[in-house]
Amino acid sequence: TISGWEPSASEVARLYEALDQEGTLPITWYWALGKRPPTPTQEESDSEKEEETEKVEISGFDFDDEPATVRLTPRRQPGSAGPKGSAKKKTTNFNDILASVRRQKKVEAKEKRKRERR
Repeated sequence: TISGWEPSASEVARLYEALDQEGTLPITWYWALGKRPPTPTQEESDSEKEEETEKVEISGFDFDDEPATVRLTPRRQPGSAGPKGSAKKKTTNFNDILASVRRQKKVEAKEKRKRERR
């Protein structure tokens, strides 16, 4: 095992028999480091917060430790209708598609005629 401790075979057999007879086993566990201190109550934490705020007020200085969050937005130039280049929304219509197909067929027909002439 990882910790180097392993129960003896007789101990394992005894625990299985007890589990079979009783159904559940009581757990007795001891942590060598002891118990942790109790969690402070809400009243104590409130009084601590008040003391901290008083300490801040006593200092007399008010510095902004946090940087100002300025949100920059892109500005549009006067007279520009909308986004430029790849930022434009790409749209098409059926007439443009048909024109593209016709143009491609013409290019293919020219290439075919050139091959036939050779």
